[in-house]
Amino acid sequence: MATLRLSVEWPSPGVVVVAMHGEIDLACVPRLTELIRQRMTAASLRAVVLDLSGVTYSSSSGLELLIHAQRRAEHRGIDLYVVPGTGPVRRLLGLTGMLGHFTCRDTAAEAVAEARR
Repeated sequence: MATLRLSVEWPSPGVVVVAMHGEIDLACVPRLTELIRQRMTAASLRAVVLDLSGVTYSSSSGLELLIHAQRRAEHRGIDLYVVPGTGPVRRLLGLTGMLGHFTCRDTAAEAVAEARR
């Protein structure tokens, strides 16, 4: 099983990009949920970009993670952008009819540019 690697960048004041590479499954979701929760507590945060384009596998728990992140962002008044990529995350969102539920962008750079406006 491929491990999940994360990277966190602050490309602009108030904008954080959390990039994930590897597999999202039930075992890693609690850690991811906590990481995202911590990032969303920053007082000056305006936008979170979840770059999932490097995810090679996602169980339905990945969808649960995104729904939780969206709820938290809405509660805090933060914009959430999802970069599903072209692989498993996009397929999961498409199959479940949830693609339109999230603000999706093709690249993290595109999401960051929009968040800066």
